[in-house]
Amino acid sequence: MAILDKAKESLTGGCLCGAVRYVLDFPPGSSWPPDSHICQCTQCRKHTGSLMPPLITVTPSQLRWANESDYGKPPAALTEFSSSKGVYRSFCSSCGCSFTWRSEATADEIEILIGSIDEKWLIGDRTEKVSSESLTEPGHFEKVLNAKEGALGREICTPMAGQMFMRNAIKGATDVRLGGKRFVEVSQKILEIPD
Repeated sequence: MAILDKAKESLTGGCLCGAVRYVLDFPPGSSWPPDSHICQCTQCRKHTGSLMPPLITVTPSQLRWANESDYGKPPAALTEFSSSKGVYRSFCSSCGCSFTWRSEATADEIEILIGSIDEKWLIGDRTEKVSSESLTEPGHFEKVLNAKEGALGREICTPMAGQMFMRNAIKGATDVRLGGKRFVEVSQKILEIPD
């Protein structure tokens, strides 16, 4: 992990309806990229509707709720659900967008669902207007992908901290190696799958 250099000092995110907005702060000296991983546990799948939801780990002090009415306080639409004893998952009560996972056992960490981070950070700003038809021309799609400025998606999304709950992998669909170590599950005893 490198010291923060080319990344922004903060990333923003929010839900579909805009009722919940947040800022992730990465002050000078912060590690970059943040620890990212994929979880295939049943609860993460149910919470997100995704077979392999990607998350990043930050400290609670790095997360600021950015609702307009009371900056820094969780917005009224943010709801937490206790999915198991001492474990909480948050979502927007208006549109259903999922945001976080946190555990009382690891109070110094909070997991942010990467899909809730604003698009400009994941894929970058579009630097040219492109028609959908032109993307089918040979080589043009790759050219457009490379022309986006500010994209941090690869750094943020590559699960270098690991792939969790591989015991739930679906053969031929989610059993792929995307980066980092692979773990059978995450519990009191962490069981790593050897290379």
